[in-house]
Amino acid sequence: MFRDLSVFLVCVFVVQCLADPDCSEPPKKKDFMGCCKKPEALSEIITKCSEKYPFEHRRPNICYGECVFNETGLAVDGVIQRDKISSVIGEFYKDMPDLIPVATEAIEKCGEIIRAKMEKGKERKPQGDDQCHHVPSMYAGCFFAQTTINCPDSAWQDTDDCNRAREFMKSCPMPHRPKE
Repeated sequence: MFRDLSVFLVCVFVVQCLADPDCSEPPKKKDFMGCCKKPEALSEIITKCSEKYPFEHRRPNICYGECVFNETGLAVDGVIQRDKISSVIGEFYKDMPDLIPVATEAIEKCGEIIRAKMEKGKERKPQGDDQCHHVPSMYAGCFFAQTTINCPDSAWQDTDDCNRAREFMKSCPMPHRPKE
Protein backbone atom coordinates (compact mmCIF):
# COMPACT_ATOMS: atom_id res chain seq x y z
CA MET A 1 0.00 0.00 0.00
CA PHE A 2 2.74 2.45 1.02
CA ARG A 3 4.77 1.53 -2.07
CA ASP A 4 1.76 2.16 -4.34
CA LEU A 5 1.20 5.54 -2.72
CA SER A 6 4.89 6.41 -3.11
CA VAL A 7 4.86 5.48 -6.80
CA PHE A 8 1.70 7.53 -7.30
CA LEU A 9 3.21 10.60 -5.59
CA VAL A 10 6.42 10.33 -7.62
CA CYS A 11 4.36 10.15 -10.83
CA VAL A 12 2.32 13.19 -9.83
CA PHE A 13 5.52 15.10 -9.03
CA VAL A 14 7.12 14.19 -12.38
CA VAL A 15 4.00 15.14 -14.33
CA GLN A 16 3.79 18.46 -12.48
CA CYS A 17 7.45 19.22 -13.17
CA LEU A 18 6.98 18.45 -16.84
CA ALA A 19 3.77 20.48 -17.05
CA ASP A 20 4.98 23.72 -15.50
CA PRO A 21 7.84 25.47 -17.27
CA ASP A 22 10.59 27.12 -15.25
CA CYS A 23 9.73 30.82 -15.56
CA SER A 24 13.31 31.77 -14.71
CA GLU A 25 14.46 29.92 -17.84
CA PRO A 26 12.78 31.47 -20.88
CA PRO A 27 13.19 29.78 -24.26
CA LYS A 28 15.86 31.04 -26.61
CA LYS A 29 14.72 33.64 -29.13
CA LYS A 30 15.60 31.39 -32.07
CA ASP A 31 13.40 28.64 -30.63
CA PHE A 32 10.11 30.51 -30.97
CA MET A 33 10.33 33.45 -33.36
CA GLY A 34 8.82 31.48 -36.25
CA CYS A 35 6.32 29.35 -34.32
CA CYS A 36 3.22 31.20 -35.54
CA LYS A 37 3.29 32.19 -39.21
CA LYS A 38 3.09 35.91 -39.90
CA PRO A 39 2.02 37.75 -43.02
CA GLU A 40 5.00 38.40 -45.29
CA ALA A 41 4.61 42.19 -45.08
CA LEU A 42 4.62 42.03 -41.27
CA SER A 43 7.65 39.71 -41.28
CA GLU A 44 9.53 42.23 -43.44
CA ILE A 45 8.71 45.05 -41.01
CA ILE A 46 9.78 42.91 -38.04
CA THR A 47 13.09 42.09 -39.76
CA LYS A 48 13.68 45.73 -40.66
CA CYS A 49 12.97 46.94 -37.11
CA SER A 50 15.00 44.10 -35.55
CA GLU A 51 18.01 45.11 -37.62
CA LYS A 52 17.53 48.78 -36.80
CA TYR A 53 16.92 48.14 -33.08
CA PRO A 54 18.51 44.80 -32.09
CA PHE A 55 17.90 42.99 -28.81
CA GLU A 56 19.95 44.28 -25.87
CA HIS A 57 20.69 42.06 -22.88
CA ARG A 58 18.02 39.48 -23.82
CA ARG A 59 15.41 42.25 -24.18
CA PRO A 60 13.98 43.88 -27.24
CA ASN A 61 15.20 47.43 -27.66
CA ILE A 62 12.35 49.69 -26.53
CA CYS A 63 12.49 51.44 -29.91
CA TYR A 64 11.77 48.14 -31.69
CA GLY A 65 8.09 48.15 -30.68
CA GLU A 66 7.61 51.75 -31.72
CA CYS A 67 9.31 50.99 -35.04
CA VAL A 68 7.00 48.03 -35.76
CA PHE A 69 3.87 49.95 -34.79
CA ASN A 70 4.89 53.06 -36.75
CA GLU A 71 5.78 50.98 -39.84
CA THR A 72 2.47 49.09 -39.75
CA GLY A 73 0.45 52.26 -39.27
CA LEU A 74 -0.82 51.15 -35.86
CA ALA A 75 1.01 54.09 -34.31
CA VAL A 76 2.11 57.54 -35.40
CA ASP A 77 5.14 58.88 -33.56
CA GLY A 78 4.58 56.28 -30.86
CA VAL A 79 0.88 57.07 -30.30
CA ILE A 80 -1.41 54.07 -30.86
CA GLN A 81 -4.04 54.78 -33.53
CA ARG A 82 -6.99 52.86 -32.05
CA ASP A 83 -9.29 53.86 -34.90
CA LYS A 84 -6.99 52.13 -37.43
CA ILE A 85 -6.51 48.82 -35.63
CA SER A 86 -9.26 46.85 -37.43
CA SER A 87 -8.35 48.07 -40.90
CA VAL A 88 -4.60 47.55 -40.41
CA ILE A 89 -5.08 44.02 -39.04
CA GLY A 90 -7.53 43.22 -41.85
CA GLU A 91 -5.06 44.43 -44.46
CA PHE A 92 -2.03 42.60 -43.04
CA TYR A 93 -3.86 39.34 -42.43
CA LYS A 94 -6.13 39.33 -45.51
CA ASP A 95 -4.42 36.20 -46.87
CA MET A 96 -4.48 34.50 -43.45
CA PRO A 97 -8.13 34.73 -42.36
CA ASP A 98 -7.65 32.25 -39.47
CA LEU A 99 -5.34 34.78 -37.83
CA ILE A 100 -7.59 37.86 -38.09
CA PRO A 101 -9.63 37.07 -34.95
CA VAL A 102 -6.46 36.01 -33.09
CA ALA A 103 -4.67 39.27 -33.97
CA THR A 104 -7.74 41.40 -33.22
CA GLU A 105 -8.29 39.73 -29.86
CA ALA A 106 -4.57 40.05 -29.05
CA ILE A 107 -4.61 43.81 -29.65
CA GLU A 108 -7.76 44.22 -27.54
CA LYS A 109 -6.45 42.07 -24.68
CA CYS A 110 -3.07 43.80 -24.76
CA GLY A 111 -4.81 47.17 -24.60
CA GLU A 112 -6.62 46.06 -21.44
CA ILE A 113 -3.44 44.65 -19.88
CA ILE A 114 -1.39 47.75 -20.66
CA ARG A 115 -4.09 50.18 -19.48
CA ALA A 116 -4.35 48.25 -16.19
CA LYS A 117 -0.58 48.31 -15.71
CA MET A 118 -0.41 52.02 -16.50
CA GLU A 119 -3.23 52.77 -14.03
CA LYS A 120 -1.43 50.84 -11.32
CA GLY A 121 1.81 52.60 -12.17
CA LYS A 122 3.57 49.31 -12.80
CA GLU A 123 4.87 50.27 -16.21
CA ARG A 124 7.14 53.24 -16.26
CA LYS A 125 9.33 54.28 -19.10
CA PRO A 126 12.82 52.85 -18.61
CA GLN A 127 15.33 55.42 -17.43
CA GLY A 128 17.67 56.83 -20.02
CA ASP A 129 15.47 55.84 -22.95
CA ASP A 130 13.85 59.12 -23.90
CA GLN A 131 14.05 58.77 -27.67
CA CYS A 132 11.20 56.23 -28.03
CA HIS A 133 7.69 55.71 -26.68
CA HIS A 134 7.38 52.63 -24.46
CA VAL A 135 3.67 51.86 -24.97
CA PRO A 136 4.11 50.47 -28.52
CA SER A 137 6.96 48.33 -27.20
CA MET A 138 4.67 46.96 -24.51
CA TYR A 139 2.00 46.28 -27.14
CA ALA A 140 4.50 44.55 -29.44
CA GLY A 141 5.70 42.16 -26.73
CA CYS A 142 2.18 41.43 -25.55
CA PHE A 143 0.87 41.00 -29.11
CA PHE A 144 3.64 38.54 -29.93
CA ALA A 145 2.92 36.52 -26.77
CA GLN A 146 -0.86 36.51 -27.32
CA THR A 147 -0.63 35.50 -30.98
CA THR A 148 1.84 32.75 -30.08
CA ILE A 149 -0.38 31.44 -27.28
CA ASN A 150 -3.55 31.55 -29.42
CA CYS A 151 -2.07 30.72 -32.82
CA PRO A 152 -4.47 28.51 -34.81
CA ASP A 153 -3.28 25.07 -35.91
CA SER A 154 -3.27 26.25 -39.53
CA ALA A 155 -0.43 28.69 -38.76
CA TRP A 156 1.33 26.84 -35.91
CA GLN A 157 4.71 25.12 -36.31
CA ASP A 158 4.14 22.00 -34.22
CA THR A 159 7.67 21.42 -32.91
CA ASP A 160 8.96 20.65 -29.43
CA ASP A 161 10.66 24.07 -29.22
CA CYS A 162 7.51 25.90 -30.28
CA ASN A 163 5.28 23.91 -27.95
CA ARG A 164 7.65 24.56 -25.02
CA ALA A 165 7.72 28.27 -25.88
CA ARG A 166 3.92 28.37 -26.01
CA GLU A 167 3.65 26.66 -22.62
CA PHE A 168 6.18 29.12 -21.19
CA MET A 169 4.16 32.08 -22.48
CA LYS A 170 0.91 30.61 -21.13
CA SER A 171 2.33 29.84 -17.69
CA CYS A 172 4.81 32.63 -17.00
CA PRO A 173 3.91 36.27 -16.38
CA MET A 174 5.03 38.97 -18.79
CA PRO A 175 7.47 40.32 -19.66
CA HIS A 176 8.87 37.30 -21.46
CA ARG A 177 12.57 37.89 -21.94
CA PRO A 178 14.01 35.29 -24.27
CA LYS A 179 17.53 34.01 -24.09
CA GLU A 180 19.61 35.03 -27.07
